Amino acid sequence: METAGSVSKGCFVFKGKKKKANVDDYLPDVGRKTAHLCRDRFVQMWDDIDVQIQVLQSELNSNIFDDLLKFTETCYKGFTIDDNSNKRKDEIPAAALITGVNMPDHSTMFTNLVTMLNDRVTPQVAKLKSKDCPNVKSILSCTLSQLLGHLYEGIEGDDEEMEINCKKLPLTLSVLAAEYKKRYTNTQSSSPKKRKLTEDKMVGMIECPPVVIVMEDFENFEPRVIQDFILIASKYINELPLVLVFGIATSVSTIHRLLPNHVSSLLCMEKFQAPASSEYLSLVINQVLMTAKYPLKLGQSVFQLLLDIFLFHDFSVLNFNNALRFCMLDHYTNQKSSFLCCPIEEASDVVMTMDENTVEEIRQLPSFMRYVESCDVKEQPDLLLKEKFTKKRIIELIKDIHNYHSDFFPILGCLHLLVCKLPGYPLGKQIREVYSRTLQRNIFDSEDYTQAINLLKLYSKDELKTALTQCKDCLKTSNLTDVTQKLDLFLQQIDNLDNIVEEDEDDNETCDTSLPSRASLHQLRQKLQDMSKKQKKMTPYEKYRISMINYLDEIFRQYLKCPMSLPLHEIFYYNSSKIIKHQLNAAPRSSLQMALSNPHCYLQCECCSSDNGQIKPTMPDTCIVYKLHLECGQLINLYDWMQAFITVVSPEDAENSEEKTTKLQTELQARFIQAVSQLQFLGFVKPTKRKTDHVARLTWGGC
Repeated sequence: METAGSVSKGCFVFKGKKKKANVDDYLPDVGRKTAHLCRDRFVQMWDDIDVQIQVLQSELNSNIFDDLLKFTETCYKGFTIDDNSNKRKDEIPAAALITGVNMPDHSTMFTNLVTMLNDRVTPQVAKLKSKDCPNVKSILSCTLSQLLGHLYEGIEGDDEEMEINCKKLPLTLSVLAAEYKKRYTNTQSSSPKKRKLTEDKMVGMIECPPVVIVMEDFENFEPRVIQDFILIASKYINELPLVLVFGIATSVSTIHRLLPNHVSSLLCMEKFQAPASSEYLSLVINQVLMTAKYPLKLGQSVFQLLLDIFLFHDFSVLNFNNALRFCMLDHYTNQKSSFLCCPIEEASDVVMTMDENTVEEIRQLPSFMRYVESCDVKEQPDLLLKEKFTKKRIIELIKDIHNYHSDFFPILGCLHLLVCKLPGYPLGKQIREVYSRTLQRNIFDSEDYTQAINLLKLYSKDELKTALTQCKDCLKTSNLTDVTQKLDLFLQQIDNLDNIVEEDEDDNETCDTSLPSRASLHQLRQKLQDMSKKQKKMTPYEKYRISMINYLDEIFRQYLKCPMSLPLHEIFYYNSSKIIKHQLNAAPRSSLQMALSNPHCYLQCECCSSDNGQIKPTMPDTCIVYKLHLECGQLINLYDWMQAFITVVSPEDAENSEEKTTKLQTELQARFIQAVSQLQFLGFVKPTKRKTDHVARLTWGGC
């Protein structure tokens, strides 16, 4: 109690017992077993999807990384210590890696690149960021601290002593060259017993590995710092096998913009183009969302929202994956029947273990209610009252959705292959555009689909044959053997069209095209109309083409029904776009204004609630000052503003003494200044030179 009176005497910390958070504390009391099951479903499914996404990323980057690794490995092939041939090197090998504008994904990309360099090329790799290298001293410090640590790694001795020695060394590349020479000279001359290098790191490495310096965000470095560093590094290329890797988001011209001619001439540069983020997004959509392997799907509004955020905001697949993870988490958290969104092998057992309340919740789903209304009148009471009968029907409906997914996506791929090259792209270029249309409604009921079918009837023989062959390959992994056999038959018929000779049944019929010697304009028009009414005879290919397109049209109408028309689609499709907009499309300005105008929404305090927009003295000072500034014009007098604040905050009784009043006025002035400073920091007001005792409003609504 003695320490509570004065802060200047000391500060004392009393540590309490930390209680470990339990997942059960965040789960609802009602249906906790179901909530646990939903959580397990989410964890299991996201783990599988995350592994698939990482595999796709590694496969996509393998080609560009393989070329870059080969470049870094061959730049100094045959480089040895104290070799006179090294003197001929007069340029620093540099790789310009064009990464694209998807900035959030760059960190992961360069982390994978550094890992692959360490595993396959050299252990001497340093990764630099612009925020850590504001000057030449810092860039040398970051480079040497990383490379010297790699040089001492694996050598027998005390790690702490090695770390101290690294800190005591001067920050120059001559030190790095001397340590590099010492390390690899000893490595070549010493016996294997004195070397403590792991065998896996020595496999595939040259005797003197290159020293790779990766600059992740090259465009953000200070031009003068980069120029000086390259000039310094060029003096040591005969002693150190230096290789520079520049991470560039825009184009190679950035290097020439940042580096003058006398500096860029010291670089032997080669360009490497990283795959576009849209390609990676297409892989994620095709392999994760548009497959029957993972039962959870996105509704049309959520799917289109995530696409819009990607295409119009950040081009970041990492953010897209995080948004997808949030959608899964929200679906399994808020949808009570989402535990049925599981593999088809587990569906029957899960449904049979449901209790009566869970079955009733499924009966209340809108799609199931519509399904009951469409059933026979005799079945409706059993579906609504008999639990066992309802469970059996739920199992059938869940299996129907799984079978629907297994047939839907291959047929959708066939439709995309047929229409992706049509003029005008009535259904879009990308398969995700066609998929988005099918999620919204039945695609075959749209005018664009009708236009696409009419354009397909104009395909040439080679174009149609190529498209049908691609459709056949797309259906190889599906169970649609009937459709595949039919496509094979059509392809055989197209190949045999040249051997078919059609009998002309109308040879005897001659078309009378003669006109009288003196025909009037009316007779001529009538004759031309009669000739145009006669149908032109179709070739054998045109007949086969029409029959093929009609058959494909029937297949599309059979398998490409809108999934939102299926019963129990709420279990498998997440379509809460409002929640996604609120969480992902943040609006900080509107949130700030809501918090300052109505603090009750965030504080949940009854004394701060005001129905008529009143200003209460119990509100936070920043909220009071904000509400008062809304009543002012473009320029606000600070003295008048403060007097209004004091009038609102100060107590009504004025029976205090002068000393207490002065002390209260001083305290209120300090509170007012702090509140105004907070508004200035939030961007609502700013100082102005027009009047020294005024501030200017930065928001709308002024006079």
